[in-house]
Amino acid sequence: MFISTSPRLSIILCTYNRRNLVLSALASLRRQTLPYHQFEVIVIDNGSTDGTLSAVRTYVRAGAQPGRKSEETWQVQCLLEPQNGLAHARHTGLLVAAGEIAVFLDDDTLADPYFLERLLQAYDETGADAIGGRVELRWEAPRPYWLTDDLLDMLGYFAPTPTRTQLQEAFSSSSFSVKIEALRSIGYFSPLLSKRLHIPASMEVQDLCHRLSKAGYTLWYEPGAVVAHRVPAARLRRAYFVGRAYWQGRSEVLAHYASKLHNADAGHQTHTQVLHAILPELREIGYLALLHRPLLRLAGRSTHERLEAAMAQAKSWGRLQQQLQFLEHAPPEVTTPAVLLVRSPEPDATADVLAHALSLQDVSCTQVAATIPIPWLWRHRAYQGQSMAIVHFYRPGALHLTYRQRQQLWFRLWLARCWGIRIVTTDAGGWWQSTRNLRFLSRRALERNLLYTSDIVLAYTRQPDQLYPDKKLRRRVRCLPHPGFRGYFAQPVTRTKAHSQLGLPQETGFVYLCLAYTHTERELIQLIEAFVEVKNKEKPARTATQLVLVGSPTDKKRPGRLLKLAALNSAVHLCLAAPGRADMSLYMGAADALVLPHFARQTAGTLETALIALSYGRVVVAPSLPRFNGMLPPRASVLYDPASRASLLQALLKAQTLHYFLNEQEAASMEAGTGWAHYAHRLRKIYKQLLSSQ
Repeated sequence: MFISTSPRLSIILCTYNRRNLVLSALASLRRQTLPYHQFEVIVIDNGSTDGTLSAVRTYVRAGAQPGRKSEETWQVQCLLEPQNGLAHARHTGLLVAAGEIAVFLDDDTLADPYFLERLLQAYDETGADAIGGRVELRWEAPRPYWLTDDLLDMLGYFAPTPTRTQLQEAFSSSSFSVKIEALRSIGYFSPLLSKRLHIPASMEVQDLCHRLSKAGYTLWYEPGAVVAHRVPAARLRRAYFVGRAYWQGRSEVLAHYASKLHNADAGHQTHTQVLHAILPELREIGYLALLHRPLLRLAGRSTHERLEAAMAQAKSWGRLQQQLQFLEHAPPEVTTPAVLLVRSPEPDATADVLAHALSLQDVSCTQVAATIPIPWLWRHRAYQGQSMAIVHFYRPGALHLTYRQRQQLWFRLWLARCWGIRIVTTDAGGWWQSTRNLRFLSRRALERNLLYTSDIVLAYTRQPDQLYPDKKLRRRVRCLPHPGFRGYFAQPVTRTKAHSQLGLPQETGFVYLCLAYTHTERELIQLIEAFVEVKNKEKPARTATQLVLVGSPTDKKRPGRLLKLAALNSAVHLCLAAPGRADMSLYMGAADALVLPHFARQTAGTLETALIALSYGRVVVAPSLPRFNGMLPPRASVLYDPASRASLLQALLKAQTLHYFLNEQEAASMEAGTGWAHYAHRLRKIYKQLLSSQ
């Protein structure tokens, strides 16, 4: 039955409880003029209960004649896909397809004998990435008098032009073809928009064509590739057209929701936004039902006009019902996770770039500042026992919450648990782990409790056993590499210009940089004292070494001791304003090395600032702590013992001897675009594994 040469076309025929129709479609494919070795047929039974699969296999076996050459035998596979939905069935067919081009036919179509031959000829002559064929109608009952030509497309008719042309619109869902490589690049079909049991959605192919065009692929129409679409008597009733209009309205709202998923704004709607979406539909339904349709009846207008008004009302009703259903629950057919990213309201470059990277992975990522909206939890609660959504806390210690806000947060987390929503926390560290001040005890307690509450803890470390001594907690930890930031921040300002703007002396030599807003006052004081010793060891003939402190320590409102030490040393420069994204290029342009002063606390430190410096090609002086050990390249970093100021002094001196620059491989590894895309892809896998586990 199978031959060694790969076919060019893979015809994917999906069916559900239509045994006789799919057998007729198979018979039409068997009569094709295209040689059998150039195409294969893949029949997908989507869980039929009428014996479709066994009937198809019997038909295929009956047509197989022993002794015939392989190129004279048509290639047919019969597969079962139990998960209901046209998208799932088509995905199953694509998994086994051996051809270059996938051809999708409805099971109630009959292919013209020249269909495949002319389709393949069109691909060869146009170089198209996707081609739709002409769809004619095969009447199985007399055509009603009221059925005008403008309604034929609702029965499957598709013939936009008499000649071959490049398409700017979607082709018919009954007969279309796409190169498999193009399909793979845009992500195949959307289960949310595809037809499934009790939900005859109709926007799947329109969405596919839109994504193909947006990705730069060319779509063509070939009138010579003809199929006939059956029109049974049951579809020649006015109720059928009204029902199709109703589902068209629902499908349009589903398509709008799917497009918002790509922009990461589908998860959270305010009451005002909901009213703005629903009120126009209510007005339209009221106008049609109470005024327009009664007037048409009183005026004795034609059946066609009254049918169009009824269809318009049904379409608006469908749109309204789908909007209301979204208020009650998010669609369970969405295959990508819905994520609520809870972050600090303060500027955070890492949280911003993470949310953007997740949205590019088609994850519905809604960002909120230090709160969990109950409407979001309600819409994304578990559906039929299957979890659909995740609340992801990013650096929870950065959340500055009052006692009442903390109680509200824990109550909403309890609700999330009750509604089957999973919890993920990213432990990226922060300055609150380095301070002993009791004012920040609540931050540390909140972060610790969230770690124990979470289903998964994400960490940037190679030493989880030292960072998380508790074995119970450590079992939930997933260690991921931290992506770089090259390309996210602006290019560094030239050294001379940066020194001038910061007011550094003309004879400035080596410059140490410390982002003071990520440290405590005690840590900064230790750094200044070590820097003074570096200055004392400096040879008179050597150019002056400088220390630049950016921002103010967060644990002290008025860091008086720090200001006093800086005032007594002209080589210490304070820039008390916290830097924005645009300012980073100035400070990194002026610096030779970034210093991370920390004491010997196992949880201290954050890898983010070190990665920013490395992305600029700067040396990093970091403590030998679990968040840094094994995470920094040896030739670009100097590790010191955080329990010893003498070790910090030696590290500062050693940093002056390193000459680090990014080579081509390191520059590529630090690229923010590719690095965060890979990180988001791995995170998406973790999300899906978590949601699939019970």
